[in-house]
Amino acid sequence: MIKYGALYLLFAVVLVVVVMTADRMRNNHLLKETKDSIYLDNDKERATFAAEIVRKYIVKPDQVLPTAEKGLLPYHYGYADLNNDGSDEVFIIMQTNDFCTSKGCQGYLFSHTQKKLAHWKSIYRPILIADESHNGWRDILMAADNKMYRIEYVAGAYQTDLTKATEFNNRQQALIAVGLALDSKYYRNGGSNLALNYSQPIFDCQQCFLFSFNRYDESENDFYLTVNTKDKTVATYP
Repeated sequence: MIKYGALYLLFAVVLVVVVMTADRMRNNHLLKETKDSIYLDNDKERATFAAEIVRKYIVKPDQVLPTAEKGLLPYHYGYADLNNDGSDEVFIIMQTNDFCTSKGCQGYLFSHTQKKLAHWKSIYRPILIADESHNGWRDILMAADNKMYRIEYVAGAYQTDLTKATEFNNRQQALIAVGLALDSKYYRNGGSNLALNYSQPIFDCQQCFLFSFNRYDESENDFYLTVNTKDKTVATYP
């Protein structure tokens, strides 16, 4: 009976997480309920580079960018070598009201020479690197309209019209990630309220997932787990 009870509990939690997935993607676009400080990049050179791009090419000359707005950072960024040329591109997603609506926020991709490569509107995290490539550039996975899209590099540029992009479904991998998180030593040691968290680092891997959870003895604090379904690894974050 104990065995079947545990299986029933696992099945129930998986169902709850699946339901919460759509709800969070719809209502948490501006990341109002996440602790953004845990996603800061400690690399000062990259932080300076991203800040320079925001100041020179994104905000208006007379616009003052706040250091934080309602507890949120004004933007998030991530780096990756998308075309395998040895130099990283940088993705920046804005977070302030000037760049966001109820449907999402504006995102930008720049080269290592600060050349703007693409601009998207009404998107939100997660923003991931896909396993596949097109025309020498890695596909980008991003969220919009309560869906995930695969952005391909075609005709010399990344797709910016999401209505023409291919939808990406990672629900099966998400269920696997839920099982790995539930079975991890970190969660089994007094964990509760496991939930997918979509504010994982920009350009995280396609098989990577971020979860938030609480502990029975520290119910007011949030804890985080990263799960890689390809490697079957679970780790605390950050």
